[in-house]
Amino acid sequence: MKSQPCSLTSCRAGAIAAALAALSLWGCGSAPPPAAATMQGVPAPSAAQDAPAMQGMPPAGAAVSPPVAVPVPPPPQAAAPAPAAAPERVPARDAKRDFTAEMAGRGLDPSEVARLLDQARYSETVARLVLPPSSPTVRSWPRYRSRFIESRRIKEGLAFQEEHAQTLARAEDRYGVPASIIVSVIGVETFYGRVTGNFRVIDALSTLAFNYPPQARSDRSAFFREQLAQFLVWCKETGSDPLAVKGSYAGAMGLPQFMPGSLRKFAVDGDGDGRIDLAGSPADAILSVAHFLVEHGWQRGQPVFLPINLPADPAGLVDGGLKPTLSWAQLQAAGARAQKVAGMSEEWRDWPLAVIDLYDGATGTTEYRVAAPNFFALTEYNRSYFYAASVTDLAVELERRNRVASRIRVGQLNTPVDR
Repeated sequence: MKSQPCSLTSCRAGAIAAALAALSLWGCGSAPPPAAATMQGVPAPSAAQDAPAMQGMPPAGAAVSPPVAVPVPPPPQAAAPAPAAAPERVPARDAKRDFTAEMAGRGLDPSEVARLLDQARYSETVARLVLPPSSPTVRSWPRYRSRFIESRRIKEGLAFQEEHAQTLARAEDRYGVPASIIVSVIGVETFYGRVTGNFRVIDALSTLAFNYPPQARSDRSAFFREQLAQFLVWCKETGSDPLAVKGSYAGAMGLPQFMPGSLRKFAVDGDGDGRIDLAGSPADAILSVAHFLVEHGWQRGQPVFLPINLPADPAGLVDGGLKPTLSWAQLQAAGARAQKVAGMSEEWRDWPLAVIDLYDGATGTTEYRVAAPNFFALTEYNRSYFYAASVTDLAVELERRNRVASRIRVGQLNTPVDR
């Protein structure tokens, strides 16, 4: 990344080293890799806190707010208001007929669309996976975090970062998104391309477009019909066989798990071969992740979290939203105090900020952090505090291990044998 003179995020050996020395946020869990994190761009089914992973270490020198673990009672179980009458669902046969006719306006042959839909298969597995679990589990930030901040994902992330160092440097230079953030997103989404999904995308999208489970809390069939339309247009544009493309149970594709609409809008030809292949080209995936984040608000040279000591009980500062709405003056008035970190400017005091809560139902405690605007660029990828904080923590760990590895290599080069 281009150097930033004495900015909040400049000097790898300065601000970030001091922040990480002062704070103990970056533990490493140990759990087997979970199934692919999918559904980038899909509206979250629940609160921003812990939506399942769907579609990052701050930039060099970034600092983080110290965690504040506060005992809190579980969220109150308020009586739910009477639900509004749901709109009557259009029968699947009629919805398909209308969809097929509408595709003519997107340059597709309705008869060809009808033929493809006739060959798409309804998937009971897809319909089940899109629903919340039948037996709700206790929300747990430590448990969620340990799925991604674990030894194998860190080790393979370092290998991925080394193998694609030149491409990552190019993406960082062009978009201002740190290499570690890009690697972490791909690592959380698909374990660096190991798990990208085995569902035929046309089956997944047509199931959710025309047979969205009626027992779901809300009907998202319109969203998936649009994604199906985008998918079919993309197939025509790229010459892809709609019956052969594989992806997640929600229709997300490739190393970064882009939904079809995001693929068409934000994907980038990273290797210069004249085509975009998010499944087979790591360069395309790397540049596309960076482009997506920038288009959703990522700011070059800014951190994800800030080193701010919060008051003893910061719960009242959390609004649970997906935009930063607090000023530094408001945080100060509530009792927050900024830490002194060498090399940091104070430009962040003019940014909109937010306090996020990471709840652990197992212990009844909540970890609080002060999030900068870049945190909310990550929540555009997946509308979950847990997700964005995990991406950040994994990226921080990759940065920390890279610094250690660099020191080891330098030491080896100076041994008598090497000389």
